[in-house]
Amino acid sequence: MRESIKSLLTFVCSLSLISLCWEAAVAKGNISSIVLPPPTEILEALGYFVSNFTGRIAYWEDTWITFREIIGGFLLGTTAAVVIGTLVVEFTSMRRLVIPYMIALNSTPKIAFAPLFAIWFGFGAMPKVLMAAFICTFPVLMNTITGLQSVESDQLELMSVLRSSRWQTFRRLKFKVALPYIFASLKTAMAFATIGAVIGEFAGAIDGLGFQLEFAAARLRTAQVFAFLIVLSVIGYVLYLVIEILERRVVFWTRLKSTDRQ
Repeated sequence: MRESIKSLLTFVCSLSLISLCWEAAVAKGNISSIVLPPPTEILEALGYFVSNFTGRIAYWEDTWITFREIIGGFLLGTTAAVVIGTLVVEFTSMRRLVIPYMIALNSTPKIAFAPLFAIWFGFGAMPKVLMAAFICTFPVLMNTITGLQSVESDQLELMSVLRSSRWQTFRRLKFKVALPYIFASLKTAMAFATIGAVIGEFAGAIDGLGFQLEFAAARLRTAQVFAFLIVLSVIGYVLYLVIEILERRVVFWTRLKSTDRQ
């Protein structure tokens, strides 16, 4: 608890200092607010967002749409990654089949797939969910493979001596060993899912925070652009904290090990 309070105070102090320096630099440099709006204008734009959250513009609808796309893409991408990673480790034929395609797909610029998804699946939620899933799949896939392969040979020998089935060995040993690796990648995947949903909205949408951000940028409302970026950052950070809380609950033994070392 004490460390959390210290971290919060450090963040607040550093943010205040950066904002003051930013405000002073914009004022003294006579920089146009279109190029770089001062923090006061960004706060005003955030206030406008909050005041219209359930008002005439109803930003809550855009926020809810983007939130659903993020969660949908995250769940789809991470579930697929864990399943594929498990199959790759457990079956050699799957490894030879899947890995080259995954490496090839990961090597391509993923943003280029956004217009393709819009062409294939229209301008609804589906292409945004798929874009979010596509971007967040690879890190979870690689961490799942790494985690499942990190089981020590003597542990496998013990399970063999106990005459455990393949499923029992996977469930009671391999998957538990892989869980810290998987949760580490889930935090990254959540941020990637947010990015993917917004990229999908850039490619073609009539609602969502990504659409509102692009709409504001097209009209040179830079302060609003920053405001929407802050809202997206808050959503991503809150979801990151949810994953972290789940990690502490599910992978509790890693915390116990670190406590014992101290």
